[in-house]
Amino acid sequence: MSKEEQLIIKKGVEKEAPIDDVIDEAINDINKNDNIKRKIKNKAATKPGLTEQTGPSTTFYMHSLLLFGGRLLHKILDAYNSLFELSSQEKAKIYRNISTHYAKKGLYDKSIEYLKEWVRLESSNPEAHHQLGLALSATDNIKGAIKAFDKVLKINPDHKGAIYHKSTLYLKLKDFDSAINGFSKVIKVSDNPKVYYLLGIAYDGLGKIDHAINAMEKASEKDPEEIKYYQHLGFLNVRKENHQKAAEYFSKVMELEREQEEGF
Repeated sequence: MSKEEQLIIKKGVEKEAPIDDVIDEAINDINKNDNIKRKIKNKAATKPGLTEQTGPSTTFYMHSLLLFGGRLLHKILDAYNSLFELSSQEKAKIYRNISTHYAKKGLYDKSIEYLKEWVRLESSNPEAHHQLGLALSATDNIKGAIKAFDKVLKINPDHKGAIYHKSTLYLKLKDFDSAINGFSKVIKVSDNPKVYYLLGIAYDGLGKIDHAINAMEKASEKDPEEIKYYQHLGFLNVRKENHQKAAEYFSKVMELEREQEEGF
C-alpha cells in the first residue's frame, strides 16, 4: 500500500462514528430527506375511497382547519352533526384533515390526538393506522409506532410503507435481524437506494461486513452522487482490511466533496 493510500485511508477513518451514532444519523437523515410531514400530508390527501362532499360538510372542513386551540372542536362537531347529521365517513375525513394541519406545523402531539379519532372511526382503514404510526415515530414513541404499523400489516400484510418504517424503528432499537428482514421485503418491490443503505447499516450492526458492503454498493450504484454511501464503503473495507478498495472509496468521497464546494 502506497503512502498516498495510507494518507487517504487515515483521513477517511478519522470520520468514522460509533455504530450508535451511525444508526441515529442514518435514521434522522432518511426521515429529514423523506420529510415525514410532507408524507403525512400527501398520503392523507390522496386516500382513495373517501368521497368528496359539498355543502355544509365542506364549510365545516374549512372551519376546522382554522382551529388552533383544539378545545372547541368536539363542541363544534356536535353542533354541525346535530344540524347536518354528518356520516362517520365525513367525520373521519374531518379528523384526518385536522391531523394533517397540525402535522404540517410540526405539532405532532396535536396531530396524534386527531389521528386517534380517525382510527377510532375507521379501524379497518390501514392508512389511518399508518399515518398514526408516522406521527408517533416523529415523537419518538417507538413502541406505539410499532404497534400502529403492526395493525396496518394485520389489515394489509404487503403495505410497503408500514414495513419500511417499522424496519427503521427496529434499526433504531438495534434489532438488526428484524430490520434486515423488513428491508429485504421492501427491496423486492422497491429500488430505492435509501433502503439498500439502511440494509447495509443493519448488516454492519451484526458484523456481517460482506453483506453490508454488497448492500452499500447497490445503494451507490443507484445514487452515485450520494457521499455517505462511499464513506460507509470506505469504513467497511478498512475493517475488512481491503485497504486499496477503501482508499478508492475515500478518494471518491473527497472528489464529490470538492465538486459540491465548487458548485458543480
